[in-house]
Amino acid sequence: MPQFVCEQIYAVTKGDAIITTEVGQHQMWAAQYYHCTRPRQFITSGGLGTMGYGFPAAIGAQLAFPNAVVIDIAGDGSFQMNVQELATVVQYNLPVIVAILNNHSLGMVRQWQQFFYDERYADTSLEVSPDYVKLADAYGAVGLRATRPEEVRPVLEQAMRLRRPVVIDFVVKMMENVFPMIPSGGSIKDMLLA
Repeated sequence: MPQFVCEQIYAVTKGDAIITTEVGQHQMWAAQYYHCTRPRQFITSGGLGTMGYGFPAAIGAQLAFPNAVVIDIAGDGSFQMNVQELATVVQYNLPVIVAILNNHSLGMVRQWQQFFYDERYADTSLEVSPDYVKLADAYGAVGLRATRPEEVRPVLEQAMRLRRPVVIDFVVKMMENVFPMIPSGGSIKDMLLA
């Protein structure tokens, strides 16, 4: 489950990491399950919908704080917006960790289509996607994958030990949704809780 991955990122880092996010469900899960303890520790574009924001933000954070653990919590769709920046982190040996919550879809858009458009799904499936482990390797970074809960913590610990550019492909449930959720134009009384 993606929530579990975010909890484990917090546990392994002991809350002492700079977290960046792309835009989508993973952004909401990161905000809910990584408990920031200091200012400027959670870097996100907020509600601006800037897919592809998190990886370049992580690069900037790593340059500004070279000794910090910097993790971009990404969705598979958002990460593909700037995947070519793997060349940058490898060239400058920046130990940025990209934790992809890979649900093989544009998850937030799929969730809206599920709840507000009678499950009429259009252009949200990313079932044909790159192999992120091979892609990381092709750029000279380290690629890791976790497909079961017991694999999550070990791959995170390995990524942190390496102090190299790492991409972790966390394969998560496609139809998992983020809650609470307020419909567009709705008020807090319209909030969906499940």
